[in-house]
This record gives sequence, structure tokens and C-alpha cells, in this order.
Amino acid sequence: MITTKFKTPFIFFLFLIISNSEKLFAQQWLGISGSNYAGTNAVYNNPANLSDSRYKLYVNLVANDIFISNNYVGWNAPYSILQLLTNTAAQEYRNSRNVIVFKNTYYDINENSDTYHANILDDFRGPSFLYTINQKSAVGLLTRIKTATNFSGASLSLSNLIRLGTDTLLLKKQNFKLAESTLNVNSYAELGLSYSRILQDDDEDFVKVGITLKRVVGIYNAHINIEEADYSIIDDPSEPKKQILRINHLKANYGHTLQGAYSNASPSFAWGFGNQSAGSGWGVDLGIVYEYRPDTRKFSYREKGIRKWDASKNKYEYKIGISILDIGGINYNNPSYIRNWNVDINNTDFNSNDVSKVKDLDDAFSRINQKVGSTDANSVNNFTASLPTAFQINFDYHLRDKFYVNSLWVQGLRGSNSIGMKMPSSLSITPRWESKWVEVAMPFALLDNYSVLSFGVAGRFGPLFFGTDNLGSFLNISRPRGTDLYFGLSVPIFSKPPTLPNACFYEKKEGRNWKFWKKRKY
Repeated sequence: MITTKFKTPFIFFLFLIISNSEKLFAQQWLGISGSNYAGTNAVYNNPANLSDSRYKLYVNLVANDIFISNNYVGWNAPYSILQLLTNTAAQEYRNSRNVIVFKNTYYDINENSDTYHANILDDFRGPSFLYTINQKSAVGLLTRIKTATNFSGASLSLSNLIRLGTDTLLLKKQNFKLAESTLNVNSYAELGLSYSRILQDDDEDFVKVGITLKRVVGIYNAHINIEEADYSIIDDPSEPKKQILRINHLKANYGHTLQGAYSNASPSFAWGFGNQSAGSGWGVDLGIVYEYRPDTRKFSYREKGIRKWDASKNKYEYKIGISILDIGGINYNNPSYIRNWNVDINNTDFNSNDVSKVKDLDDAFSRINQKVGSTDANSVNNFTASLPTAFQINFDYHLRDKFYVNSLWVQGLRGSNSIGMKMPSSLSITPRWESKWVEVAMPFALLDNYSVLSFGVAGRFGPLFFGTDNLGSFLNISRPRGTDLYFGLSVPIFSKPPTLPNACFYEKKEGRNWKFWKKRKY
């Protein structure tokens, strides 16, 4: 695989993980998550969204989102990513074998950042359901696989090394230093049980809360936290056309799960709740939603003397949701699968033979361990990987008729050096037109820790939805540094409107309007 050029072992290890992972990895769903018809996809943002939904029963069959972003290299090819993926680039960009050609000049390199990062996230949502029990409460069962590669704290020289390899004058005969750089690759399965209940239903004021308790099981983990590093690239005196990566000094912690951890993963009780997995743990989502409903008389009716609401209609002028997601972690403690080391080495050389013809990830780690002196005997066979804890505030305003505008603030709460998945922060505004069977939305967002301005589009047509939060990456606008794409398929069973004739009923409560910023409508 690598002959005259080779990457630093830890970076080579990064590319091996990405290329050998069963799926590439993500998350935002901005075009669909704020919808009143998002079903279980809204529960992942706030478990309080379960109750008083527009569904009696919602069954998610399959849904997936992939999100990629970095601040080092952008796309500057004369054809778009979409044309590359669909093999529709013009003939002038193809070779004699009719294969699309990609040149090094198509990279747009950012050389003006202090540090560099990359986030590759995948959010696969399997069979799940939402069920409305009654006017007060609802339950949900959620299944999910999340996978992510988070790379942060890289220097420009390290980023160039990843892209160019060792055989370049740009990097030769220089000493490079690196501090507080972190690579994390995580994949875990999740089974969640959700419950939501209405706490207050007082004409204008409506409050509901929700909780999701999750069993999380580790599928794969690999990480390296570099405290400090000093390295250089020199020509190999024994093979002049090859190079040596010289580690002058390296202090780091690194670890991984053996390949058997994910090759033996299975959706069984023993794997999910026993000791067959590499590691497991618990997580929780908490949420609350407030709705301001100035025109409740339009949606209430009396049935057998009891006041009820039309469950098929949205009733708010605006609503505010606050949630804390993915509190918890995974304890990787199965000695059959877990390896973890602390290293502090000096004057160690890696040549091309050390990383050539690597068979798999276990082989890659074995070669690294051999060079740095790590063995199973000095491994600490446990570590904890955090879940991607995040704080969210969602505001949704009903403009008129079927027009809404949604804003979402997502703030990741995990530090860059934590061993575990991290959620990139974002801020978005999404206008949408929604109806029972058709919906169109156009999100505008600051993604990737507020560093990338993007716009997207999403559509829902009956049981199918699809969209992207980074449409510019497919249209080749502004030299994109990432991309995003999501889709889903469901079985929706909507709540029925009242069938009684003259069903409208309204009870006006006496009392002072203590919310001075609201105007009562008569």
C-alpha cells in the first residue's frame, strides 16, 4: 500500500481506521428535526417532543445522516462533489479510460489557522416507534448506531504530512512540534426508551417534559491524545529514495479495541446487556418544551363532558424547547478486547517497511507498539469514552397558515481532549412550509463549531424525507470544506381530528394575565 512514501504511523493509523470502518460518519438533520411531522427524529433533539405530536403512531423504518467537515482542505475542482459521486463530470475532466481525473491543484489549502480539525459523523437510526397513549403522555422506543471520527489540534505541518506524505521538500530537514492534538474514532449502538408527559395545559400556556434512558454498547474505539511531540523527516541513508520519520520526543496516551470487538458485535441480549461487548454504559436525554397558545378556542372540543384538543393540529404561536442530550459514557473494560498505553519515548525512527503491507487495524497497532515498546503486559485494559453531550435550545415560530421558521442552537459540551465522541456546535435558522403529507425547508447555518456558513434544502413527501444542510458542497459553491446528506423512510399513522358535529368548545378562565408581554386575544 505504501512504498516510497509513508505517513507518520499515527496518521497512517487514522487513514486505516477511516478506510476500514464499516461506514463513514454524521449529524445535523436541520431541514427535518424542527418539523411537527418529524416523528421519532424530533425525539433525538428533545424527548419532550414525544407527547402531543401529530401522530398516533409513527414507525421509523430507516434513516441516516452523514456529515463531513474540516478547516484544512477545501474542494476546488472544476466539477462538483455531486458530479464526482454520480460520475457525470464533463468529458474534458476524464482520462483516456473515461475515468474522472482529480489533480492536486483541486485542493484549496487553508494555511492561516492556528490549529486544524476534522469531523466525520454518521447517525444511523434503525427501527423505532412513537406511540401516543392519551392526551397527556406518549412513549417511544429508539434504536441507533452512531459513528464518528474527531481529529483536533493538528498543526499545519502535520496536516501537510497527512496530505503529501513524507516525500516532499516542504517537510524535509525541519523539526516540527505538536501539542495537545487528539484523534478519536468511536462507534456505538444505542437502545433508548423514551417517555413524555404534559405538565401544564392552561389555555395559553402549555408545558411538556420528556426523558430518554439509553443503553449504549461500544462497537469500536481508537484514540490518541498527544501531550507533546517533536518530529522531523529525513532521507533514509540505506534507501535514498525513501524517508524516515524521526520521533525526537513523544509523550502520549493511546488505545483501541481489538478488531474482534466489532466483528463479533450482534443485536443480542448477551451483547447488549452481558459481557460479550468491548464495553457498555448508560446515557440519558432530558428535555422540556413550552408553547404559547393564544387561540386555544380554535382547537378545543367537548366529548362526553371532557374538554379535549384536536390532536391533528398545531396549536402554538411559538414554542421553546431546551434539552441536554447524551449525558453518560461507555466503560470499555473487557480485557479480551481492550488495550491502552501511556508512552514517553525519544529518538525513535519509523521507515517505510514499518508501515507497508499492513493487513488490518490490529496489525497496524502491533507495529506501532513494537516500535514504541508497548506490550500487552504494560497495557491498562480499561478506559471510559464519553457520549457526545450537548446542550440545545430550539425556537419555532408559526408565521401564518403553513409557514414556520425554526432556529436551533447546539453547543457541544465535551472538551477537545476527551476520549469519546464530540458533537460540533452549530447555530441555524430554518424557514419551512409544512403540511400533513408534504414539507419543504431551507436551513441556513453556522456549522462545525460556528466556523462554516452553509445553506441547505430538505423535503418530505409522505413517508419519505431527504435533504442536506450543505447544499453548496453539491453545487460547488465557495470551495466547500465538507458535505452533508440525510434521508429517512417511515410509516406514519396520524392522529385523527374530532368527528363530532359542532365540536368546538371553549372555557375562558378568569384571572389576571401575569405575563405582561402577551396580549390577550378576544
